[in-house]
Amino acid sequence: MQKDTYRLQEADKALLAAVDEAIERAVEAAGHELQSPGVGRSPYDYFADAALRHLFLRLCGANPKTNTGGDHPETAWKILYAGRSAARHWERERGGQPALRKKKERREDAEKDASERQQLALSAQNFALRTVIRALVDHARASDPQINDRLHAAIDARHAGLGNVSDTDREFTQKAKSYLSLLTTPPE
Repeated sequence: MQKDTYRLQEADKALLAAVDEAIERAVEAAGHELQSPGVGRSPYDYFADAALRHLFLRLCGANPKTNTGGDHPETAWKILYAGRSAARHWERERGGQPALRKKKERREDAEKDASERQQLALSAQNFALRTVIRALVDHARASDPQINDRLHAAIDARHAGLGNVSDTDREFTQKAKSYLSLLTTPPE
């Protein structure tokens, strides 16, 4: 499973390098046209923004050419929440008060705010648990170098004991192994 995690990390690195290269090629091909007055940002920022908007719309199930047809509003809210949280964090890093940009008080907005607070609490809890478990596994690894194998064997034993295995059981086992790798792989 650690090999799979490593392969995914390598694939992520390759993907990000390809995005950077695509932006670089776009700047070389058409960046000079953006040097004219009136475009208040660099060609790199312009093309990065275009790529971000395109990916946002794709992730939300919308047509990136027409900006219509999005069928994943929860994905959009999660992305926007993450962006808002990052902006507030950066504002605090600069020593300023985070700008509080409140939404209009509609029932739907209040529900979204509650959902965002719940997501924040779950994310914080997940991060804390992952941090503690990784520390405990690292500590245990000093006296038991085979701990990862034993933990994976426990998942395999559970799966083998199921008897008639359904697609849901297989997916559960696969997800359990992924989460186990996440918890037992030391952070870089």
